[in-house]
Amino acid sequence: MSNDNMESPYENKIITIPNLLSLFRILLLPLFVILYLNAETGLEFFRATIVLAISAITDLVDGKIARKFNMISKLGKVLDPIADKLTHITIAFCLCWQIPQMIYIFVLLVIKELSMMFMALYGTFRKNKKIWDSAQWYGKVCTTIVFVVLITLVLFPSMSVTVVNILLVICAIGLTGSLFMYVRMFWHLNSKRFADTNSTSESQNSTESDQTPEDTPN
Repeated sequence: MSNDNMESPYENKIITIPNLLSLFRILLLPLFVILYLNAETGLEFFRATIVLAISAITDLVDGKIARKFNMISKLGKVLDPIADKLTHITIAFCLCWQIPQMIYIFVLLVIKELSMMFMALYGTFRKNKKIWDSAQWYGKVCTTIVFVVLITLVLFPSMSVTVVNILLVICAIGLTGSLFMYVRMFWHLNSKRFADTNSTSESQNSTESDQTPEDTPN
């Protein structure tokens, strides 16, 4: 039996290696902010990029450890995506100081994450967690595109405006496409749930009607 089909013995654990690695990624963010906002030379921007590279490697490692050793926990399912989102938002915010047009990507990123948060909370409230049990392929593609674009902009601060704008457009397309696909799935699942609820309600009403005794003569 594969690990995916086994209940993790770490399900309710808080202190696990993957969780510690996710926390480490979050703790790296202040260091990146300090290094990037104070960078002036190519070497200093490179140092900030190294921090992001360490974060990316840590992200890959904690995922592999969690799957290989079945160290999947409830906290880890929340902490890992939070670390991803905080990393992207932090990088985008810092880039706004160097690239004015980056503000549009930052706003789009915040809108996407807030929308995802709303859908996750709604899905939890309605006990419909299908979307959130695992990342969809388009979510993974979006995450990869956004991170590659952001780390490229950090590493090469002297790129031409044309190249920067092309990268930002690619990033915007990835974010918009991913959000559209998640909203589409969210709408489909909840529309189906609503239809099933109505169908069940009508069936119950019909059954109750059939069971109503006929009027007896006086």
